[in-house]
Amino acid sequence: MPELPVRIEVIPGDGLEQRLRAHLPAPAVVTVTCLPHHGPGEAVDTAVGLAAAGYTAVPHLAARSVAGRSELAGHVQRCTDAGIRDVFVVGGDAARAAGPYAWSGALMEDIADLSGGALRMGIAVYPEGHPGTAEDELARTLRAKQEFASWCVTQLCFSPDTLRAYLPRLRRDGITVPVWAGVPGPVRISRLLRLAGTIGVGSSIGFLRRSAGGVDTGSVVRQLLSSASYDPAPLVGALDGAGYEGLHVYSFNDLAGLERSGMARAPLA
Repeated sequence: MPELPVRIEVIPGDGLEQRLRAHLPAPAVVTVTCLPHHGPGEAVDTAVGLAAAGYTAVPHLAARSVAGRSELAGHVQRCTDAGIRDVFVVGGDAARAAGPYAWSGALMEDIADLSGGALRMGIAVYPEGHPGTAEDELARTLRAKQEFASWCVTQLCFSPDTLRAYLPRLRRDGITVPVWAGVPGPVRISRLLRLAGTIGVGSSIGFLRRSAGGVDTGSVVRQLLSSASYDPAPLVGALDGAGYEGLHVYSFNDLAGLERSGMARAPLA
């Protein structure tokens, strides 16, 4: 289905590697989330195992879940020893910072120092804004983190209009690194709604609810309410020519559905 390169985001869990082998063979690019109840250790463990199995693995590191520089040094060492070249750095959703890293920029500085530049870093960007952060402040922090970033990924978004308008806005704000569009895979609606709050996609679900009466987006909402699975094809098609580096697909571990959709057969990143 997609012409753009694709990366697949997965959640650590039992049997993940076996399911990936069955539905998304190596050397696919797989990014591994770092949820508060998992922590960065599990994300790195999973990524190291996937790298050993031939995948191009990208662990997520959540700043607020890292206890200190010595712990971070261990994660960095394990990644570089495994041949991992990229990490995705986020602030994280932990209620309290476990150590000195209250925001992702501070973690990025130490990753750059500890890895000697061997690890490229990605950062998150927010087409629909970030709760509690004003737009001008968000742009300022993104410019500050860009010094260490090699690429960025948009938070999950269902709106083609929002995604098509967002890249020019980022460029006007001075963000020049390549941008990957964060899009949903063909996940079952019940699972998407159940996970929305815990995986940080509540704002996009809220967008769908707010726009239910709109001409362009109401059909998406009706699909969510009336069908068993979300079909990403119209959204992906609408991003053709929008300037994105590739697609970052939030799979929610529905790997069988991903394979059936054809998204897993997209070009490698």
